[in-house]
Amino acid sequence: MSFRNTLRWLGCVLWVTIVSPANAQSPPQLSESVEDVTSQIVDARIEGKMRRADELAEQFINQARARNDAGLEGQALYQQARNAMERNRYDLAQSKLIEAIERFKRVDDQPRLGKAYRQMGLTYRYQSGYSQALQYVYLSMQVFQKIGDKDAISSAYNSIGVVLEKMGYYEEALEAHQQALEMNTVLDDKSGVASALYNIGDLRRVMGDLDTALTYFENALELDVASGDPKNIAYSNNKIGYLLNALGQQERARTHILKALELFRKIQAPRDIDWALSSLAQLEMDSGNLAKSKTLIDGVIERAIKNGYRSLLVDSYEIAAELAYRQADYASALSFIEAGLEQARQNNERAEESDFEALRVKVHLANNSLEQAFEALQRQKRLDDQRLNEARLEGITKVQAQAEFVRRAHQIELLEKEQALEQTSRILWMTATFTIVCVCLLLLLLYGRLIQRRINGQLEQKVAQRTLELEEKNQQLSAAYQEVEAISLTDNLTGLHNRRFLKNHIEPDFEHVLRIYYDWHVGKSVKPVHADVVMFIIDLDDFKKVNDSYGHNIGDSILVELARLMKKVFRQSDYMVRWGGEEFVAVARFINREEAALLAQRMLEIINTHHFIVSDTLTLQQTCSIGYVCFPPVLQAPEMNISFKALMAIADSCLYAAKAAGKNSWVGVESAQDPALFEDEASLPPIESLLDNEQVVIRRAGG
Repeated sequence: MSFRNTLRWLGCVLWVTIVSPANAQSPPQLSESVEDVTSQIVDARIEGKMRRADELAEQFINQARARNDAGLEGQALYQQARNAMERNRYDLAQSKLIEAIERFKRVDDQPRLGKAYRQMGLTYRYQSGYSQALQYVYLSMQVFQKIGDKDAISSAYNSIGVVLEKMGYYEEALEAHQQALEMNTVLDDKSGVASALYNIGDLRRVMGDLDTALTYFENALELDVASGDPKNIAYSNNKIGYLLNALGQQERARTHILKALELFRKIQAPRDIDWALSSLAQLEMDSGNLAKSKTLIDGVIERAIKNGYRSLLVDSYEIAAELAYRQADYASALSFIEAGLEQARQNNERAEESDFEALRVKVHLANNSLEQAFEALQRQKRLDDQRLNEARLEGITKVQAQAEFVRRAHQIELLEKEQALEQTSRILWMTATFTIVCVCLLLLLLYGRLIQRRINGQLEQKVAQRTLELEEKNQQLSAAYQEVEAISLTDNLTGLHNRRFLKNHIEPDFEHVLRIYYDWHVGKSVKPVHADVVMFIIDLDDFKKVNDSYGHNIGDSILVELARLMKKVFRQSDYMVRWGGEEFVAVARFINREEAALLAQRMLEIINTHHFIVSDTLTLQQTCSIGYVCFPPVLQAPEMNISFKALMAIADSCLYAAKAAGKNSWVGVESAQDPALFEDEASLPPIESLLDNEQVVIRRAGG
């Protein structure tokens, strides 16, 4: 037991012995110290002995209530909540945490209050309630900063990063994980470093950089194995298995997924067991074992319905629908899609709804139901528009939570200043007293100077040694920072820029273009030439079939070759970006918008005529679809500043239209006469309205 924990335990014993009103009745005594009981519960949880963990927690709370000790009762409730979370029973965990928070507030136990707030945030996060999760985690951060608990602060940073990632704020999430990684490196907390690496890896996975994500997960697994926590080891193994399968390394993936499954079964975590089984079902499907995959995923769906695993149920329906599609069982595929859509709506998971509609488009096209495919495409577009609106609302929630965090931090700062003033008054009084004593003991002080010189010499040596140690720590911290910065602006596979680069660099170009058009509009200059920015979205047609037929390694080589072909069409000064998967973005900077159609057609033709190498004896021809939009969209209203997200939505809609027109085509929005079409960014008109609007100039391949 650490010295700090020993002091806490002694304080608890003194409270029970001296202050507690139940002391006079000599209540039953805990057979061991509070710290030992808590440690036994945690150890049982880590070892997967959940029945033992529940029994210990029940004994703990019974004895705490017999003592009428709110603080101890709060600790017992907290342990019961942790046990419930281990079994993925989040509703039970929340009810226990609410009670625990009330007890910790009653006895002013700030450290445990902060931990309870953080755990409450995690329960909401696991149930996709990200706005509530963020508010609770910020509350925990306020408490931890107030008491100066650096270990807890780093954990809160990790939690904030995960929630922000789920809300789509990738840069802010990365900054939070970076803070956690730096703090845990300085604290030499290997478990904390592992959590930060795991979270950064998951962020890279979401952003489509699977190779870099795999490296982070493997590093996290090494630290998890060293710490011996089976749940963390299982999480890392399952993520590694998922990534290896996506990268086409099925046998290695199988080893990691089965290891995760074994550990989840050992710790009796039913929801996580089925999570690993869903990963195994995906693996069997991608390996061609369709019957085995169906048996696995049907079982997962049945248990997910029975136990209320809502988010897992959505993922499982998507796997089942894809499996039925591959078996050409289109009726079953549509049935699973409909069930998945309904569950996603209940979960308020707009991104998953959009994915299901995209899958429905694919099924209808395979079944030659073109009208239904187009209707599904329209629904997908509306869902994407709703996601943009909800992202703005979540952004407001995030800002409100941050503002509340700053406000409370300011209150804490004022309190600390008041305490400092009181301390200063005491110091002044003591200084006056000390001065009187010094006059009386002047001769002794003169002697003390001689002694002080010797002490100063020793101190200088210690300071020099400490300075050297700090420099070494700073070097380690700098290395950790550089490691995080290695999550760079370049796509690891193709060598093109990534979406983070584009978001960081596109706004200055927009501002420059607007200034040029504004000067022309007010008569300061002639009509601009070579002053437009054109954004192209390029998407390979039916690329999934390539991966399914030839494997992900061949698919990756085609993506690398596509990046090389883009450089033949676009200039070195243009932006070329891998947006994600087989989708690329090119930004032609400072050209005449009349050239946009030529560039789109050239990109189309250069891909059509290229032979992609599959093997020494086999080549593959590939097509693509392209959507583009010109900026500014309304030449007569240069003061109107439409956002990057809105432009991407328009270009994406054009891409959908090109796909719906039979693929191997392009569609672009060159200009519009009516600024009202784009005034309300939150409700941009659907693409079919733009395509039919006489005031919008639309260009099409062959048109």
